[in-house]
Amino acid sequence: MKKKIYWLIPFLILGLFLTGCNRNKVYGTVVISSEKYNQVQTDKQAINRLLNALEKFDSEKPKTAPKIYSAINNLNTQASKKMSKADRRELKNLLIDNDRSIKKIIKNAYENHYGFDDNLSGSISTEFYKVVHLIVKPITKQAANRKKVYQQIIKDTKAQQKLNNVGTTQ
Repeated sequence: MKKKIYWLIPFLILGLFLTGCNRNKVYGTVVISSEKYNQVQTDKQAINRLLNALEKFDSEKPKTAPKIYSAINNLNTQASKKMSKADRRELKNLLIDNDRSIKKIIKNAYENHYGFDDNLSGSISTEFYKVVHLIVKPITKQAANRKKVYQQIIKDTKAQQKLNNVGTTQ
């Protein structure tokens, strides 16, 4: 009977060890908690929604505007959940409130019927990348790990490619 117990103990220890390891996830070669991993996945969905809406931008068709505005508001709501107050304020400025925010750039393009040129696309890209940098900030404290997570989000969402395609449906 004692021999069976001695054989059973290593398997119990191994089972407990594997159960404990299952709580953390890996994203962009960075180990993060399940909660933060879920936050990254939610943020990625909101980013994709915004990028897809931006790809359908057409200054001659005002019906495309509400989808972009809704995606911007959704990203602001989803991404700001675990941020500090200062970061929330900065995120809202980058997305909505500031004169150079993504929403104001798009709104101005619709009001003046601007097509998407390199200057307008560059303005949105600059603000967009600042937003993603800010979204990654609460995920991990180390700058090197933040950079890895940031690069993985950009890669997973195909942000560069989609930002280059903004307004090509005109």
